[in-house]
Amino acid sequence: MTLKRTLTVTLAASLLFMGTSAEQPKAATTKKTYYIDPATKPIDPLIRKYTTYNAKTRNHYTMRSYLERLEKEGGGTLVLKKGTYLSPLRVGIPSNTTVILEDGVIIKKTSETGTSKISATTSVFDLVAPSVLRLNKKMSKYNGTKNARIIGKGNAQIDLNGFSRGSAFAIAHNQNLYIGGITVRNQKGSHAMELDATKNATIENMKFVDATMIANTGPNESINLDTPDPITKGFPWKWSAQDGTPNSDITIRNNVFSNINVAIGTHQYTENRLHTNIRIENNLIEKTKDYAISMMNWKNPTVINNTIRDVHRADGKAMTILGRGIIGGTIRYNTFENADRAIQMQPFQSDGYAPIYNSFTETEKQYMQQNTAKDVQLNRIVLFTKLNEYTYATAERYDFVPY
Repeated sequence: MTLKRTLTVTLAASLLFMGTSAEQPKAATTKKTYYIDPATKPIDPLIRKYTTYNAKTRNHYTMRSYLERLEKEGGGTLVLKKGTYLSPLRVGIPSNTTVILEDGVIIKKTSETGTSKISATTSVFDLVAPSVLRLNKKMSKYNGTKNARIIGKGNAQIDLNGFSRGSAFAIAHNQNLYIGGITVRNQKGSHAMELDATKNATIENMKFVDATMIANTGPNESINLDTPDPITKGFPWKWSAQDGTPNSDITIRNNVFSNINVAIGTHQYTENRLHTNIRIENNLIEKTKDYAISMMNWKNPTVINNTIRDVHRADGKAMTILGRGIIGGTIRYNTFENADRAIQMQPFQSDGYAPIYNSFTETEKQYMQQNTAKDVQLNRIVLFTKLNEYTYATAERYDFVPY
């Protein structure tokens, strides 16, 4: 072989090798999956030396340590295996993280920490990075945890255990959130799920059962939609910047609410910060102690194909759907059974903010008539038009029609 030909072949081979190397796909980063059970110890050995680490806090510190590890690794999955986990203290959920509660998991809210150095917190899961909780940072807008999922399998449960003002989920400043398949029981006051300042969330296939009210503390919804506001104190957790961020694009579907206070609602507002595109569909709501659905300062909600029954309170004024400051939206194809009142809309004002009023097109009012009511005491749609005036002269009234 001539020198010239040898150089040509060598150069061609070199170019082919270089080209092949450049075209190789980068190895995909595989996020880890960790499994724990009630006997698992924290993955961080330093935590096991904490003076606050004991039998009553072990499950908390174990979950916390694995979630901190997932935050450092950029996300992944934490699987809780069957058993009962004590939860005296909150844990933070970082971005790109999935938490799976296997069938038979019970997370039990507890009040005892086994030490005087720390007191129990009200929430179980805070949808914020563990580092934010540890370093006392604050989140704003939708800049907190993103792409988080909490999934229950089979009969996975969070038992709030009658803990006063306890919450299963404290949610704010999130994007792309999914929570599904979990039974939340024994709420006492407050909200089983505090859902604030979040963009794009789905809550589905949940069960909220057996809640009790605390007198003079509000409607105590199972799912409360609110804004972090220093005036209303709608989201009192310290890791929020209290910037009034509303919710946007929230879907609540295929859930069961039974023997609870209010299923889904908002009962205070931040001026000019409307919750938009809230979708409530295919839920069963039964045995409420107050309103079933209570909307406030919402724009373009969709409430369709829900079954709402056994809605009563002592004064006979519990509505299946109450709206205050609602701008547009679609409310149709729902079934109301055995309730005090059907649908009522009214203006509202609180906390020194400007009053909020309802506004519907004629088409939206016609949609509202396309609901089915049976054994409802006030079996009509009533739209009050003046603030704090609830008279025949200040109301529009509509009957339901077949569809």
